[in-house]
Order: sequence, then C-alpha cells, then structure tokens
Amino acid sequence: MTANDALKLGHDRSPGALYAKMPETLDRDVLLLLAQGDARGFDLAYARYAERIFGFLLRLSGSRALAEDLFQHTFMRLAETGPRLRVDSDLRAWLFTVARNACRSHARAARSRSVDARVDVELALDPHSNGASPESGLALAELERALASLNEPDRELLLLFGVEGLSHRELAEILDLDQVTVRKRVSRARGRLADALDGAARVVSESTESE
Repeated sequence: MTANDALKLGHDRSPGALYAKMPETLDRDVLLLLAQGDARGFDLAYARYAERIFGFLLRLSGSRALAEDLFQHTFMRLAETGPRLRVDSDLRAWLFTVARNACRSHARAARSRSVDARVDVELALDPHSNGASPESGLALAELERALASLNEPDRELLLLFGVEGLSHRELAEILDLDQVTVRKRVSRARGRLADALDGAARVVSESTESE
C-alpha cells in the first residue's frame, strides 16, 4: 500500500467523513448564529466538527485522556470566542488551529517540567467497526502505526492534509506559512510516511518467511 492509498483510506473511513456526506448548514450561517448569541450556532458547529477535532487530537497526542482535555478546551474557546468571529471566517480551519495550538502548548509545558508522558496508543478508528473487511482493518492499523512513528510536525501535517482533507491554503493559514512551504513540507512528510509503511511491510514479510 502506498502512502497516498493509505491516506485516502484514512480519509474515507474517518468519522468526519460521515459529516462530509450529509446536507449541512453553511459555516457562514453557523457563524451568524454564533454572532447573534444563538445556542444553535454552537450546537451545529459541534455536530459538524466534534468527531473530526477529537480524532485529530487523539492521533496527534497519542493519549485519550489528554485528547479529551484538549477537545474540551477547543470547544470552550469556541463558546467564548465564537460570537466575535467574522461571518466569513473559515470555521474548520479556526477550530483545527485552536486544537493544534492547545496540543503544542501542552507539549511545551510538559517539556519545561521535564515530564516524560507515557503514550497510550489507542486507535481513533476501530478496524472492525462499520463493517470493515479484515483487509481494510489491517490497512488502517498499518496506517495508524506508521503515522504514530513519525515526528509530530509530519504527523500533524498528514493528519490535517491526508485524513481531514484540508487544502494547502487552509494549512498555510493554520500553520502561518506560505503555500509553497506547506506543499514542500507535505511532500516530505508523505515521503517519510511511505518509508515507514515500506519498513512495516518488510518486517511483516520477514516475519512471515521465518515462520
């Protein structure tokens, strides 16, 4: 399986993909409701993006407990700041920016305290759910392990670009970089993911041959 195939599989099976296939109120309407102090604005934003934000935080942090804390922080920020967002804002990019910054702030604080956090690897996707075939379940598990093996910047880029389907423009906004730099970084991260997948495939092959 190539890196592109793996990312496509992860994107198609991601919880957020369920929302992408449903008729939705436009983000502009959600932001208008938030600006008016209408609680339906928050509810609509939560229904549309909650699973996607939590899945991103779970894979990025590697800890369900931490992901839950950061998830709560992200939507508390929406409740506090949402009424002040412009109605032409990119709500999805804004939420991922808040989530990403919260995760990075926690990591910096942990490093400053010299705390070595134990990473409890929990898959955000259950390979056996939603009628997944054994083959697709194995491919998803393989992808999860390969992503977890990457450094945080690469994993972050591939989660946002490959799994969540954000554009180079949205990534540039979230990362505060120009699009050319973003394209180069995504390309390099994809290359390292491909190497990780190839390495995992070799290990499986060698293990099978030795049996």
